[in-house]
Amino acid sequence: MRRRVEAYLDIETTGLSPWSSEITVVGIHLCNGDNTRFIQLVGKDISAQSILESLSGVEVIYTYNGSRFDLPFIHTRFGINLEENFSHPS
Repeated sequence: MRRRVEAYLDIETTGLSPWSSEITVVGIHLCNGDNTRFIQLVGKDISAQSILESLSGVEVIYTYNGSRFDLPFIHTRFGINLEENFSHPS
């Protein structure tokens, strides 16, 4: 039986506005059954490409209040809509 790959995603920012604040940290905990891995992107390592590469193979993203903050912030700053590309339970 194939297990789905899940990711728990959280970001840290310099403020609340995605137009005037920066993302300083993207933390991603990847889970595939008993196999887990943690990815932390910091500062200049954060880009649309590095986020998407880190989420390669992921089917579901979990966040804490992410549909109101994390995912729209990432979309505004980097132009990638993670809610379109991955399942994101509310």
